[in-house]
Amino acid sequence: MSRRRQVGKINESGLKDWTWKEANPVGASRVSIAGGRVLPASPLLIRARWVRQFLALGLSLGASVSTQAQARPPVQINTNVQLVQVPVIVFDDKGGVASDLKKDDFRLFEDGVEQRILYCERQRESVSFVILDDLSSSMTRKIPFVQEATLSVLDSDEQQERYRDEFSVYGIASRAKNLVPFTRDLKDLERRLPWLLTPTNGSTALFDGIYLGISEARERAENKHRAMIIISDGGDNHSRYNLRETKSLLEEADVPVFAVMAGSSFELPEIFTGPRKKSGMQAKPPFPGAPAGAEDFIGPAERRGPRNLQTLTESTGGGVFTAKHEEDLPRIVRTISLALRYRYVLSYKPPPAKAAAEGASGESKWHKIFLELNPKEKFKGFGIPYYKRKYYKFD
Repeated sequence: MSRRRQVGKINESGLKDWTWKEANPVGASRVSIAGGRVLPASPLLIRARWVRQFLALGLSLGASVSTQAQARPPVQINTNVQLVQVPVIVFDDKGGVASDLKKDDFRLFEDGVEQRILYCERQRESVSFVILDDLSSSMTRKIPFVQEATLSVLDSDEQQERYRDEFSVYGIASRAKNLVPFTRDLKDLERRLPWLLTPTNGSTALFDGIYLGISEARERAENKHRAMIIISDGGDNHSRYNLRETKSLLEEADVPVFAVMAGSSFELPEIFTGPRKKSGMQAKPPFPGAPAGAEDFIGPAERRGPRNLQTLTESTGGGVFTAKHEEDLPRIVRTISLALRYRYVLSYKPPPAKAAAEGASGESKWHKIFLELNPKEKFKGFGIPYYKRKYYKFD
């Protein structure tokens, strides 16, 4: 009977392999079982050992091939496709926001050359609104309507829960002040606004308010789409910034700005002069989420405003409107806010860059856009689309 001795060896996993070895060198066999469990040597286990060694060799070769494959540089496909996107708002012949337009209804020109419109998208967007309320002495008698107009921007609870608009409110007097930072809490905003929007005896720092509002929209707004609505009589007599500086900021901000003017005949005592004669305009069906019976339209006379606000707003693709009566102000503001939520976005591929000689002065980097409805006979009486009329092309 042969003698056997026990040999202990620490394996890679930290467990000891027990090896039982026959003393007789002839026909000796070894069996190594991790964990100290002993099994008798048998041809089956010996064959299993050789199978494991063969598989280990295969895995080692496979890992080497895999390492070589990973060492190869990955194949990359690089594309350089540039698209210019132009947000557009169109008013129909009734003063409502035009709906159901297709890309074939537009003609778009860049630097006088017609471009092929690739996409025309129109869907509800979540918007970060910045509202600038003029609380200066010239607006004292109009503050109740400013409050109502500001609240008219808010959407229904159902729509708000789905699309997550956010709102920031500024008060404009001798200096601009952020009354409400960006918030989505409509209940809290409705409760606080009447107490925050109160008249002052101050001057009007409108341009400063635009600067602050645009800065907040660029730095703190969470939604991709941002917009500013100004409710004012259009005056500015106390800003550190001037018209030229403000216009330059707006051209680069990519934030559409709309202003609603409180006209000279827009005074609080008119409430007591009896009902106003109806204009005869046909009511526009409300947008999704609008209150039942709402009328959303902007008349031709309301599209006129002071020159400075017109210059500023049109540089952003926006516009300025004039409210002549107390009930007009909330309706116009409401219509603008809906238009901003449901605007069109036209996309096209810009033409190749001009010659280097033309670009040496840097003038060719600004490209002018002209947009019209087509055919004109079909859209007779439609308002001029609101869109950004030029863009800066980076190299």
